[in-house]
Amino acid sequence: MLSRGTCVKIVVVSLLAVTAQHVARFMVHVGMFSHFFKHYPGPCKKVENIQPGSEDFYTLPDGLTFISSGFREQCMGPSIDEHFRQHKIKGRIYLFDFKKVNEGVKELKIASTEKFNADTFHPHGISVWEDKKAGHHVVFVVNHPHEQPVADRIEKFIFDPDKLELNHHSYYSGEALKVVNNIHHTGENSFYFTNYHYHSSKTGRLLEIFLELAWTNVVYYDGKDYRTVADGILSANGIAMSSDGRYIYVAAALGREIRVYRRNPDNSLRLQQIFPLHTFPDNIQVDHKTGDLYAGCHPIGHKILVHLDSPMGNPSPSQVLQLKVQDGNITSVQELFYDHGELISASTSATVYNRKLLIGSIFHNLVTCDVDVPL
Repeated sequence: MLSRGTCVKIVVVSLLAVTAQHVARFMVHVGMFSHFFKHYPGPCKKVENIQPGSEDFYTLPDGLTFISSGFREQCMGPSIDEHFRQHKIKGRIYLFDFKKVNEGVKELKIASTEKFNADTFHPHGISVWEDKKAGHHVVFVVNHPHEQPVADRIEKFIFDPDKLELNHHSYYSGEALKVVNNIHHTGENSFYFTNYHYHSSKTGRLLEIFLELAWTNVVYYDGKDYRTVADGILSANGIAMSSDGRYIYVAAALGREIRVYRRNPDNSLRLQQIFPLHTFPDNIQVDHKTGDLYAGCHPIGHKILVHLDSPMGNPSPSQVLQLKVQDGNITSVQELFYDHGELISASTSATVYNRKLLIGSIFHNLVTCDVDVPL
């Protein structure tokens, strides 16, 4: 029989071995030893007259694109405060037209109301419902209001194209909205959204990341009630829907995969495919013509973690993937763009329209590129 001291030593050594193994695996997971090579699909340039940050966008079939800018969360530290002060960043929505690329972006006017404070607006995910019967666009935007104790909520705006204004209509809130990332509409008053963290505190989130806890989910709102339709996801980030409405695509950022769900008639979801990417996908855009997907990604995990905490002087690489789709399933992947972080740092969203590539970032530039390679 082993002595008590020997048993304690065995337990301690075992725990240390398990911990060391997890740390080593985590270092590989976040790309401590990874290296990539810079390449563009054609000439690229920075889009002017837009503040730093273009976290998400939504492109309509006619090429009109709504861009969210000014993302930040309450748990972010003093480095982010300084970044926002230096660049005079505030929550803004911009409009970009792929048919008028040389005109750049136009800022949309947003006024405060009794239900909405434009001064504390910090947009994240965005989705646009085109109501052809009513002749207007409904713009849904995830908002992290920078004031305590206001929790995450989803804002609903009506777009006025003549005045280039977003008129606030209403907002959605509740316990189902934990730490919301992205949204995709299914109607004028219904949508899917992702919670990409379970904890709102910085410490809780770091534990989720290091321990790789798959505690995030996809929630559906039917106009009256919220219900979880997919869970067990390792950091549910971007969400998109196929043009025919049959499939939902979810980027599991820390899981380094895209999850494909079949959409049921009652809007519940059935997991159809898990496609590994070996990179950290952020947002997903659907090509309305081909059905293919474009994903803005963070190929080196430890660099994006540092960048999120302190963006100034800590660039993070940018990567764009094109994912071929057939019958809802992803069949192949092409790396369309890679930059070490000089032209664009920490890419989040990307899409191609008429052989023009648009790439957004968390705190850095908005970039367009000609696409001179086969798609």
